[in-house]
Amino acid sequence: MTTAGTIPGKPRTLQVALSTIVPFILGLCATRVTMVIGERCGWDTIPFVLVGWCVALGVSATWLNRVVFRRTKTLFPFLAAVVVILLVWLWQRQAFTMLVPRSGLTYGYFLKPDGAKAGFWVLTCPFRAGLTCLSVCFIGALVSGWRAGSRSLLACIVPWWLTTFLVFSLPSMYLDAQGNASVFI
Repeated sequence: MTTAGTIPGKPRTLQVALSTIVPFILGLCATRVTMVIGERCGWDTIPFVLVGWCVALGVSATWLNRVVFRRTKTLFPFLAAVVVILLVWLWQRQAFTMLVPRSGLTYGYFLKPDGAKAGFWVLTCPFRAGLTCLSVCFIGALVSGWRAGSRSLLACIVPWWLTTFLVFSLPSMYLDAQGNASVFI
């Protein structure tokens, strides 16, 4: 209901399509753009790029919720997901600085006996905990969207969540490729 007491109309198709597709395209470009920026500007800029992706996710979540649900309560699971991503990345960063030698992550380090503990606390545990929390946030978003009465538009939030899972996994992909030697050079 609006302040005038009338029921708001259905959102326009173009608005729904754009607010659904733009975050998905953003997610598809995230991996490549992050790698290019890291190579050109230095790997020290990657944390800032990752935080930028989270800001973009937050803005796109606000836009998507405004268009699809037209409510504030449905935005909370989306913003909680962005906070979860940042907290898990912080956890990974702290564990990395504490458990990986100062010389840096070497190819296949997590596969060695002395790197197994670091591999668990830097990669495996934070990634699984983050996936669990993001899954709970996704279910919360579906439930809040269902309660908001936008049952026919629930599929529109799935691309945003796919993008969120992809952006969340960016640091873990790098850690896995180097530490577990899952990418052959």
